[in-house]
Amino acid sequence: MTDDSHVRGFNLLDEPWMPCVFVDGSVRELSIRDVFRDAPRIRSISGDLPQQTVPLERLLLAILYCAYCDPEADRRRMRDLWSGLWGNGTFDMGPLQDYFGEFHDRFYLLDPERPFYQVPDLTYNGKKAYDPISEMIADVPKPDKFLFSMRSPDSLESIGLAQAARWLVFLQAYDTAGIKTPVAGNTHVNKGKVYAPKGMAGTGWMGVLGPVMVEGDNLFHTLMLNWCLYDTNNNMVKMFGNEDDVPPWEFDESSGPDITVRTSFTGPVDALTFQSRRLRLVPNKAGSRIVGIVNCYGDVIAPYNTDECEKMTAWRLSVPQQKKLGLSSPPLMPVTHDAGKALWRGLASMVAVGKADLRPGVVRWVEELQREGCLDEGVHLLSVFSIHAQGMTYGTQSSVYETGIDDVLQLPLAFSRKDYAAIGAAVHVIGKTREAVDVMLANYVHNLRSAAGDRMAGGRSQAASERVREDAYARLDGLFRDRLVGFTPDKDYEIYRDEWLDDVHRMLLVIGSDYLSDSSVSAFDEHDAGRMGMMTAARARLLFLGGLNKTLGRLSADAAVDKKGA
Repeated sequence: MTDDSHVRGFNLLDEPWMPCVFVDGSVRELSIRDVFRDAPRIRSISGDLPQQTVPLERLLLAILYCAYCDPEADRRRMRDLWSGLWGNGTFDMGPLQDYFGEFHDRFYLLDPERPFYQVPDLTYNGKKAYDPISEMIADVPKPDKFLFSMRSPDSLESIGLAQAARWLVFLQAYDTAGIKTPVAGNTHVNKGKVYAPKGMAGTGWMGVLGPVMVEGDNLFHTLMLNWCLYDTNNNMVKMFGNEDDVPPWEFDESSGPDITVRTSFTGPVDALTFQSRRLRLVPNKAGSRIVGIVNCYGDVIAPYNTDECEKMTAWRLSVPQQKKLGLSSPPLMPVTHDAGKALWRGLASMVAVGKADLRPGVVRWVEELQREGCLDEGVHLLSVFSIHAQGMTYGTQSSVYETGIDDVLQLPLAFSRKDYAAIGAAVHVIGKTREAVDVMLANYVHNLRSAAGDRMAGGRSQAASERVREDAYARLDGLFRDRLVGFTPDKDYEIYRDEWLDDVHRMLLVIGSDYLSDSSVSAFDEHDAGRMGMMTAARARLLFLGGLNKTLGRLSADAAVDKKGA
């Protein structure tokens, strides 16, 4: 057992705990105060797991909203503030230092009264004092599967305070759902267990999103580009200067131990620092290391129609959810990431606009900065920007982590403009490529298996098609990333689109030929393929070529050699 009631220490404003990769390649841990001071020289925030990056940067953004809060600012004044900082290339530490001075006592990781992101004196009902520290570390498997871990069980008896602080922020963002042990004071206990209320987000808040950030070439630029001071699409919520929109460390009293059902956010700061869990870190007697954790559900909120304050995800209208929830209109649901797909395959949700503008708010903010000329002044010009997608996927009713998502896509700045014609051209190429791979290439493999006499349509043939599809997307990945970043405003978008389709066409011809060469299909094999009739390798190839011509268009004259060679 430990006696931590007297322990106070490790102030996150002063102690180094955020791993930072500097532009010169060096890596150092910094305090929150030093991160803001050195932001122009920092390339990015790192962590024990890549998926710690966005939660840590969201914490920094919340501090920016609070430290620079100006309740009287109109849009022009907000832009002047933003442009002044951007032009100077560094944060004005005056407002930040004033804010840190006012709330310094609220940033102690260990504190008997106000521990950061925690509830003091939180205890489990029953005999269990606390869970092992491994319960808060995402890349540690359950004990029965520890054979497959790169960690030693002995290394998880305790962890340092800096590492514990990083996992604490991560846990509030991405913790798993499922059964939780009741804590004293929780009124939502069912047969000795606690579940997330029905219809609410069971995981941490970011676990139900498709989290994205806009990245610049250093941390200062990244934070500035995601610091949405207002939203041109939505005047209902005050993004900046809202004195009612406060982070948990500003409240006079910490959250109680019970679940709090929320219907909305008070503003972006509330969303950025949402307390999805009631937590308490358990230190050793010396207060030098963390040996355990007490963890239960905290604030819960339904994931739909929260776009007013949550700016780091794309959105979609969901008719099925409208029927399920009994709503009068389709709700806006976050667009989540697919761990099996590269980010460019979901480009449309990030940059394209249909009947409604459902792009991430951070992308719309970059568009506004561009339209107002805020990115064209001084030496800090911006010609390209990156969309950085992160997230966690879950298995078994979201009670376990399945895998992590971490992908970056670089785009010309013009892709933040909803009226940029190249966006439609790029989305067209991606859609046609999906059809060519998922239908034409998959059918080609299936037809070749049929020609070889493989009657297991749902077995070996399907598995072979899936392997070829995955290989095709992997081989197309570099082409699409290069083509996207090269789609600058000086390009004729129709010519560029057609050349891009030709590139895809040629690559799929090569992939198809490679599969045929590596397979055991004989040129003389002929078998009944059901509704397709008698199938041979030659007929399968003709169908494949015809399908590619129909989907991607015929190859241009200068690609004829490639087609013949393929």
